[in-house]
Amino acid sequence: MIQASTTEIQSILGNVKYPATKNRIIDEARKQNISGDTMKALENIPDREYNSADEIVNEFESFQKAVEIFHNRKYPVTKQELVNEARDLHVRDVIIRALEACPDKEYTSPADVIKECRTRIHNR
Repeated sequence: MIQASTTEIQSILGNVKYPATKNRIIDEARKQNISGDTMKALENIPDREYNSADEIVNEFESFQKAVEIFHNRKYPVTKQELVNEARDLHVRDVIIRALEACPDKEYTSPADVIKECRTRIHNR
């Protein structure tokens, strides 16, 4: 499971001038040697321009919440069960859309779900 740190993310945001693209934010994180798990989570925020640190933290925390959903439940699970749970927990729309785009099948593990979602997020 990715154990990323909101504290680490916030530590880089003070050095970023806004508006900032995802690539600029990731470049700043690399300069500051952010941990691997936190970098992975940061790489999963939507590829867009951000106007404030709060926007980035919201995206980051949403990704973290989605990862927790995938890890804190019993498997197997259907795609629709995951979509419903994500909606109930107010996960960001980008994650819900990624789940909705996943194959309609039963998932056997968190890794299975994350692999399918990550593919869908990066193809948007």
